[in-house]
Amino acid sequence: MRYCITAALCVLMVGCMGGGGSSDIPVPPPEYVAIQDYERIASNANLLLSTDRINWVPGQTEPERVSVECKGLFCSVGYTAFLRANKVFRLLPEETIVLPDTNGINTGIEHVTGSRFNDLHSYGGWMEYSFFASTVVLYKADDDPDQGVIQTYGTINGNATNTNPEVEATWTGFATARDHNIASDMESVVTGDASISVTIGTQVLANVHLTDMSNITTGQAYTDMIFENMPVEDGQFSRYHADNNRLSGAFFGPDHEEVGGVFDHPEGLVGAYGGARQ
Repeated sequence: MRYCITAALCVLMVGCMGGGGSSDIPVPPPEYVAIQDYERIASNANLLLSTDRINWVPGQTEPERVSVECKGLFCSVGYTAFLRANKVFRLLPEETIVLPDTNGINTGIEHVTGSRFNDLHSYGGWMEYSFFASTVVLYKADDDPDQGVIQTYGTINGNATNTNPEVEATWTGFATARDHNIASDMESVVTGDASISVTIGTQVLANVHLTDMSNITTGQAYTDMIFENMPVEDGQFSRYHADNNRLSGAFFGPDHEEVGGVFDHPEGLVGAYGGARQ
């Protein structure tokens, strides 16, 4: 958590009011700080990555996959909707839960239940320059043609470097995902460890290891995702084996301090990952 901006404002306020020592400075609730962090990251983002959207439609026995294509600031969902990296959504403190850090990465939940339009549960992590999350949405408005549809996806957005790392390094963090086979349980989240490294030779190559993934509700374990020797171009990398077996990523922040991306797992997961340089 980064309290510097809020704390500085508090110091100014106390000084103007003739306040005394540090005991007079209020400590902002962590939910407010998390929302400030999110708003700062989103407003400065120049890159958005997303998995496909996996929809469970009432009456159907198999999930529907809606293709998502991303380039820079924008992602297109199917042929009708566009998402923008630097769009700032309104988060409310009462719908935000700050969790203990995961492998040194800020971690939290947005859980929306009071909206007339949809319920949402998003489990994410954030650093200084990027934010990643796995999300499940239930569309519930009576006048919505998609009423009853349950949708899962993973996203990351942030201030991307658009350049390659010049020094070999390792980044560590975590992965968050949803198993679309049990998406009706909106609070069912899969988490795991993330380790990302680069080797530098004639090419810059990225290696991503997503390991020890398990469902925090059911305890179900999933196989590791190991993607190695992916060429890095303009600060991004990816590999495609199949719609349900692929991964992409990018570097964020000055001097490539952060890295993260999205993935589609053969055992029914869609999610995102992120890490900070060690």
